[in-house]
Amino acid sequence: MLSKANTSLSTLLVTLLLVSCGADTKGAGTKGPSQLDPFWSTTAFSGARQVLDIRNNAAKDDNVVVTGRVREFVENRSVFTLTDVTLKACNDEDCENCPTPWDYCCIEPEVVASNTITIEIQDDNGRPLGEGFKGFKGLNHLQAVTVSGTVSKDDAGNVTVRASSLHWN
Repeated sequence: MLSKANTSLSTLLVTLLLVSCGADTKGAGTKGPSQLDPFWSTTAFSGARQVLDIRNNAAKDDNVVVTGRVREFVENRSVFTLTDVTLKACNDEDCENCPTPWDYCCIEPEVVASNTITIEIQDDNGRPLGEGFKGFKGLNHLQAVTVSGTVSKDDAGNVTVRASSLHWN
């Protein structure tokens, strides 16, 4: 009987120690504020341009507002890809047996790539925040998103918008 009491007491003490020492308790209770909260806008943006227009016509360091559909998320990072709204996802094209319609597997990869940009929120050191977008404020694949931010382009032709504000319904 004393052994059970000691075991229960030991378990309680270890639990209290972990909580008081700042152990990661996410998922074990309520979630605190998100690193992404300051970038969320409750107000829709006006004057948004399409992804393809940004890819083809925006210059490096241009401030833009762009709208598109979420393609893929980078896990545990404030990065996702955005496709042009004119690109039809697999579930828009009656592609049967497609478990991941957001991968646009029914379209040639070159076409998908030429209609996709990267959206990213960076910290003060120019690195993505360590929190993923998937599920933030209900965000999911193929959802329409509007982003305000600054264009970055690399020598390979990849386009990234460093987001300062985002909105979706």
